[in-house]
Amino acid sequence: MNTKLMPNFWKLSHGWKEFSFLDMVECIDEKLVYIHRTTASQGQSIVSQAEEFANAPIGDYFYLTHGNQGVYLLGQFTGPVNYFTKHSDGWMDRPFRLIHKANAREAYHGIEKWWTPNHNSTFVKVPHHEYDLFEELILTPYFSIDLNDF
Repeated sequence: MNTKLMPNFWKLSHGWKEFSFLDMVECIDEKLVYIHRTTASQGQSIVSQAEEFANAPIGDYFYLTHGNQGVYLLGQFTGPVNYFTKHSDGWMDRPFRLIHKANAREAYHGIEKWWTPNHNSTFVKVPHHEYDLFEELILTPYFSIDLNDF
């Protein structure tokens, strides 16, 4: 597979402590996803997950989870980060378009990667060299699509 021609994919998790089920439904209805400015980096990275969220290019794709309580959707960023949101106190949002709804809102029980729903991370890019695994673990089981669809 020529990953140089593939779009970027991200995992975006709205934590179950910060977002109720109704909050998740509202976010989806409003086509807005959120991250807090203080969301730290993963591992040894000098770039925080909040910075990654703010700087992810318009057009990049993400899948939205609610902690590991379920995968909700595959979306695509349609605009830049907004610093003035209805959830003040450090929250940022970004608009998106819905690409696919998840087939089922089930918890993920597969292998753990920084970008899988069972890893404690908020906004993590799927490395291009793991796209085949991403397709196997996320795209096909949750959205019934594969990388050839992109």
